[in-house]
Amino acid sequence: MKKFLIIPILLISISAIGQFKKPKGKNNGLYNYSKEKVDKGWYFGLGATYMAAYSNETATITDTINPLLSSKYIADPKGKFGALAEIGLFKMTERKFINYRDFGLTWKWFRGGENYTVESYNDDVLTSTATSEGSYGDHLLSAHFNLGYKFDASDKLFYVNGLGLNADYHLIKGRSATPQIPTNTDYVTGPDAFLGELHYFFGMGFKTNGRLIIMPIIETPILALIPLNHIKSTHSYFNTRSRPFLLRVRFMFLKKGSKSCPAVFNPEGIDPNNNLD
Repeated sequence: MKKFLIIPILLISISAIGQFKKPKGKNNGLYNYSKEKVDKGWYFGLGATYMAAYSNETATITDTINPLLSSKYIADPKGKFGALAEIGLFKMTERKFINYRDFGLTWKWFRGGENYTVESYNDDVLTSTATSEGSYGDHLLSAHFNLGYKFDASDKLFYVNGLGLNADYHLIKGRSATPQIPTNTDYVTGPDAFLGELHYFFGMGFKTNGRLIIMPIIETPILALIPLNHIKSTHSYFNTRSRPFLLRVRFMFLKKGSKSCPAVFNPEGIDPNNNLD
């Protein structure tokens, strides 16, 4: 497990080291006295969640008294869309490696279900079928911290991807469970109340003529950190597992003085950097 923690620790360490630069014209020293060109501000985002279902779980059990009788159990997961909303702060620099970071809070609504079927056979002939349906709709409060690399495709478009950490707490658990497949030892009604994960994200940023950046983002967990009893990045509900996907549109508002803010010229023809028009 320790080797999987190297990735986020390495990213955070490199980011911290990158804060210290030698001042221009100096041989040593810890601080960069020149003003760093940055884009920073706050954001809010709206979007959807989707629990992508993994393969179904099946088991066939033969009657120990009459071998001609058998039962087949089938649990078929179903993905459903939910919703999310987020708010936080961001910073983008001109550094060559880790030049993007953000942190904030997110409300997530994870929804899905499972179809449960029991088929009874007599000498391999289907005699009866019983079905039931389970569902879940959990509300989570999540804190996240992301580090990534931003690539400028043009003056108005950039791409960003990276890794992040999220800590989730299940505020409301809405679960209507299906029965347990007799041979399934991993059956649970849902994830633990608290989750910690390492996730991957990818976004496309579109700069407007003002101080607004619009960035669609897709995100999914890639490694479970809490609880430590497994490293699977999927979430277990009932007999099966599903992978969360977060699809959002983030509205990022640049703080005044950011490098991408449009220049404001005064009536005398001098811009904010004291350059003549």
